[in-house]
Amino acid sequence: MDRPKWDNYALAAEQARKLFLDYDQERMIAKLGLPADSGYLYIRFLDLDYRIHRKTGMVEKREGTGPYVDGNSFNEVMTLFDVLCWSKEGARLSGQWVTLSCLGGGVHGGSLASSMYREEVAEIARREDRLAEVLERMGGVRMPKGEPGYVIPVFSFLPVYVQYWRGDEEFPPQLNLLWDANTTEFLHYETVYYLMNFLLQRLVTLLQRASGDQTK
Repeated sequence: MDRPKWDNYALAAEQARKLFLDYDQERMIAKLGLPADSGYLYIRFLDLDYRIHRKTGMVEKREGTGPYVDGNSFNEVMTLFDVLCWSKEGARLSGQWVTLSCLGGGVHGGSLASSMYREEVAEIARREDRLAEVLERMGGVRMPKGEPGYVIPVFSFLPVYVQYWRGDEEFPPQLNLLWDANTTEFLHYETVYYLMNFLLQRLVTLLQRASGDQTK
């Protein structure tokens, strides 16, 4: 009997968790400089603190000093376990910003406005006056390009450059995400999409909260 489509995500997440459990965790801790104790590995992902149970691979997260809650959504699990298990020994940033397409061998631009992320970009545009505030709360550092533009930490060792451009009579708002040219030393190219999904969802959530709108 065929499994339903949605179950493919659960299967992929379970495979990633199994890879984590089969991996040499002490090597992982040393490779990425992770805090750890006998029960958990700890890692910060965007503005959230995560802990991963060393015997089950179950993921929990917390915001600020709040309680730990479930952190096992597909995008979270796939990003975290790929970074933990696959990132290369001695991976280093290049200091050069490139588009996602360049990471995959392409050359076109990085705007998300006309892509599968159109809805998220529209949500962000509706609350653009709070974007700088939210990006700063996420640990962002203001950059000269963008309205606004910020470099924020995805992980302590991996940044993303968020560039927002306001719309006018001729052009719609644009959101660009730029990546260090060596990003694929830390995670697979395909995993960057999972990371982007989670990043944009998180931005929308924080912007809605900052605007007093929790309807979505």
